[in-house]
This record gives sequence, C-alpha cells and structure tokens, in this order.
Amino acid sequence: MLASIEDLAKSYGRVVAVDGLSLNVEERSILGLIGPNGAGKTTTIKILLGLLRPDRGRVEVFGEDPWDNPNIRYRIGVIYERANFPSHHKVLDYLEKTCRIFGFPEVRAREMLDTVGLQKQAYNRPIKGLSAGMLQKFAIAHSLIHKPELVVADEPTSNLDPQARNDILDLILELRRTEKTTFLISSHILPELSRVCESVAIINRGRVWAQGHFAELCERFGVGATRISTDMPEALAKEVKGLGYVRRVEVDERGISVDLARGRSQQLYEDVLELARKVEAKIFGIESGTASLEELFKLAVEAGKEVDA
Repeated sequence: MLASIEDLAKSYGRVVAVDGLSLNVEERSILGLIGPNGAGKTTTIKILLGLLRPDRGRVEVFGEDPWDNPNIRYRIGVIYERANFPSHHKVLDYLEKTCRIFGFPEVRAREMLDTVGLQKQAYNRPIKGLSAGMLQKFAIAHSLIHKPELVVADEPTSNLDPQARNDILDLILELRRTEKTTFLISSHILPELSRVCESVAIINRGRVWAQGHFAELCERFGVGATRISTDMPEALAKEVKGLGYVRRVEVDERGISVDLARGRSQQLYEDVLELARKVEAKIFGIESGTASLEELFKLAVEAGKEVDA
C-alpha cells in the first residue's frame, strides 16, 4: 500500500472538515477522490502532503508519517487546481531551475515538456503567456520533474474547455503507463473520472462512504449491466463474447453493454483493457449499465446516511 489513512479527523474551530475518514491508495493506481465541495477532499489532501497535522488518526505515506516530512514531499508531485507560478519566468528556464533544485540534469526539463505535449514554440514564452490548457500541461510537467512516485491532482481539469480536459485525461493515462506513477485525483467532475480512474473513494461529510474499483462498487450497490464506451464497438464485442462468464452482449455505435455472471465485474474490467489493446480500441469509459458515476455517488452516500443513522 503506497498510502493509508485510518480514522482521520480534522476540525477548524467548530467546523468539522474530516470526521473518521479512512482511505487506501494502491501503488501504480489512479484513484479518484470524489465528493461535493466541502466534503473534506482538500483537507485530506493537505494532510497526506504533510501540510496539516490531523487532530486524530493514523496517516502513512511510503510507510512514514507525512507531517512536516521533507522526505515524503520529495517523493510526491502536486498539480493544483489553479497553479501559481512566477508569471514573468520563461517556461523552459523555470523548469531547468526546478531540475537544478532537485538535482536532475537540465535536459530533464525538455524531456518532460515533450512528454506532456507542450509545443516547442512555447518553451521561451513567459508563463503568463500560456493558455489555460498549456498552463495545465506545464503544471503536470513541473509536478513530474523529480520523478515522484505519487502525483496528487486537485481538480486538474477545472476551468478547461472540453478538448483541453480530454487532452489532460489522456495524458494522465499515458503517464501512469510510461512513468509508472500513482495518481490521486480529487474532482467533482464525475464523468471524467470514470474515464481514467481504476478505483474511486466516495467522500461526503468528512468520511469515505465507499471505496473500490468502479465495477465492484456498481455491483455492490445493485447497479445493473456493464456499459463499455469505445471507438471500436464491433471489434471489441466480438472479443468480449468469447469470455466464459459473459451472458449477453449488445452493440451500438457508441459502445457495448454486457450482462455477466455475478461477482465477475472486476474480471471483466481487467479483461476488457487487455482485449482493447489486442484490437487497438480506445476505451472511453466502463460503467455499470446506464448508471453514471454521479448515480453511484448518490447511492453510496444514501447508504452511508442509513448506516450513520
């Protein structure tokens, strides 16, 4: 386990921000931390980063207490919702300075700008001259410059247009594959999280009401058949039909719907990713039937309220 939190509590005066929260972050995963504004997401992130000391609970990151721990901070990259960099610095110059601070050769700066797809003509621009999408790519390059094992992204697609959001999400998927980096993504834009996150933690009123792989949670809360959005539905459906636990497959122009034996949701998730690679299909999302992540969130929170009562 890369990071774990148990029975976490944090208050600001009379305001309870986190109240008995428990959370696990698996190595090389993409975990979505979802919940409404005021749910406790930002406070949880600050505690994980060692920026806040909890009132109660156990917190471990890489097996250590993160509070005021420079070793932990060195191993984590952070993408903020509204990145605040020195606006007059030039893109490449600033990243090269960052490389020197972390003890990496300056060539690492160009490598990371290439990795995130920032065009070379932007290298000598002042940071204030970047568009919103380009600035977010720059922020991702900055967060990865020291080869962190964990990247915490707080609303990474906020205030971006649809194409820029898709570019950032595709980039996160690619970086997880190529850089072997673990991502913890905090967001309230739920449809986007279902595209990239292998698992989610549903947080509300300072607690995690449910955590697990998306398919597992859909099955746990009684949501129906699995819906797979893809650019090659016919080819992928042909392969999925060959899985022994699949009962029925329906195809349309946007994807496929799959009925499967109970308890095989996680297996389907893993097999679909492998089959998609085989037929060179893109997977845009895996959801339980017509249910969305928003609906799953509502079900989990309602179940949590019943337990709390």
